[in-house]
Amino acid sequence: MNGLEIFYACLSLIAGVGVFLIGMKMMGDNLENLAGSKIKKMFAKLDKNVFIGVGIGLATTAIIQSSSAVSAMAIGFVNSGFMSLIQATSIIFGANIGTTVTAQIIALGSSGIGQVNISIILASMAGLGAILSFSKKDNVKLAGLIVTGLGILFVGLNLMSSSMSNFAKSEIVRSFIGGIKHPMLLFLSGILITAIIQSSSAFSGIIISMCTAGLLDFSQAMYLIVGSNIGTCVSAVIASIGTTQNAKRVAFIHILFNVLGATMFMLTDLGLKYGDIFGKMQMNIQTKVALLHTLFNIFTVIILLPFIKLIVKCSTKVIKDKKDEQAKDGKHFYYVNHQLLKTPLMAIAQLKLEILHMLELAMKNFVSAIDALMQGNISKKSEILKNEGIIDFLNKNITKFMVEISNTSITLKDRIYLGTAHHTVADAERIGDYAINILEYSEVCVAEDITFSGAGIEEIIKLKEEILALYELVVLAYKDEQLAVLPHVYTHEQNIDDLKDLMGANHISRLASGNCTPEAGAYYLNLANDCERVGDHLTNIAESIKSYAKSSPIKKQISTKATRKRA
Repeated sequence: MNGLEIFYACLSLIAGVGVFLIGMKMMGDNLENLAGSKIKKMFAKLDKNVFIGVGIGLATTAIIQSSSAVSAMAIGFVNSGFMSLIQATSIIFGANIGTTVTAQIIALGSSGIGQVNISIILASMAGLGAILSFSKKDNVKLAGLIVTGLGILFVGLNLMSSSMSNFAKSEIVRSFIGGIKHPMLLFLSGILITAIIQSSSAFSGIIISMCTAGLLDFSQAMYLIVGSNIGTCVSAVIASIGTTQNAKRVAFIHILFNVLGATMFMLTDLGLKYGDIFGKMQMNIQTKVALLHTLFNIFTVIILLPFIKLIVKCSTKVIKDKKDEQAKDGKHFYYVNHQLLKTPLMAIAQLKLEILHMLELAMKNFVSAIDALMQGNISKKSEILKNEGIIDFLNKNITKFMVEISNTSITLKDRIYLGTAHHTVADAERIGDYAINILEYSEVCVAEDITFSGAGIEEIIKLKEEILALYELVVLAYKDEQLAVLPHVYTHEQNIDDLKDLMGANHISRLASGNCTPEAGAYYLNLANDCERVGDHLTNIAESIKSYAKSSPIKKQISTKATRKRA
């Protein structure tokens, strides 16, 4: 084999790795989209039971085919306060087992059955999947893209195998690779190569291809595989940059888990000689490598799981708490972060919570401003202005985040949701603006000693109650996508409109009888108009679900107070 042939073999290897990674990403992204609702349900069941966390981490990684993405997801959830360190740690443990599924698939395809070349058969599925991907039905299209991704993965694997077969023809290459026998050198090589390509699954594919071509024996592959488990932690470290201390601890725990596992393996190997144990097994080398990868992670989890609290405590000792300057003014995301973009499905779910949080702040300001007006007390002015600053921050940055999500691989439903979410964020921001308007009325009334009549105060209280009841329904409709709530929303909106008209008529009567002053009346009517507009914006938010939600029974009972029509 001459120099030019070696060069071509290197190019073929690079091409194979690239195609393999694209196939794996295509398969993982579309599996995530297809199984999206199930993944959401799994994360909704998270509790303090670490076994459930391990199961969720395992299943999610097996679905989206990336432990790095699941680690980034866990870091993102801890960063936003959605998940505790214990929960994130258990998910990391499960993800390390789930990531070995890819190696098992590769080994199965590479092994073949008798004279049947399964790898070629699986590679041909890229064409079959491509045909299905043109379907107009979303599920069929997603299934087609998954099958295409699987096929492309094996196209890349075949390219890698072909290049390895060419390398195997060179005595120089065989002698060089075969001469690398020292366990620590192989172990460190596994760490370095995986850290560079940031995919232990891709490196597993390369190792299995080399084993198939006869370039590596099992002992060499074994140490490379163990090293790759540490190398894949680089992605978690990168994802933790710029996050909270707790999120950094998740990345540290991911590294600690794999370092402890690798250390235990290397030390016990001195006495048990795993290479000899696996060498006696009656199976091909590809299957042995995949089995080792799986067993290594399973046993590491079994051994370390009882010490999960100690591992978490260790992370808090190494990465100490520090004052978060950003958190002082509250201007930061509470549920989303950019690490979640690696799993768009969960980014969408967290985005919805972030928008609801923004709406909650706006409504909190609205209530505080109305109370200030009725009580003639503006002591909460600084709190209202602080919240308004947070609302403005969220309005600007949530919009930017949605643009970033729209550039990822998401389902049609999620794309429709993003289109409506832009308007929802604007509606929440406008509610905050009306709260500031009402606060300004309060300041003038306090400064000029303007007060409302007792009857006027009662009407304001009724209007406030109607808006709060409407808000409760809007959250129910928006969060759980409940179309069945909308008729109740419309009832409330009409109640608010009726109360606004009633307030105007009653004000004129009180003005004529001398029970109200023109100065107070101006702010009273402005308040009624602002409240009516707040009701309109809340209704807009509830109505936004009509473009993507499916009809279903109401999941939460609506109170009679929230539905009765006011006279």
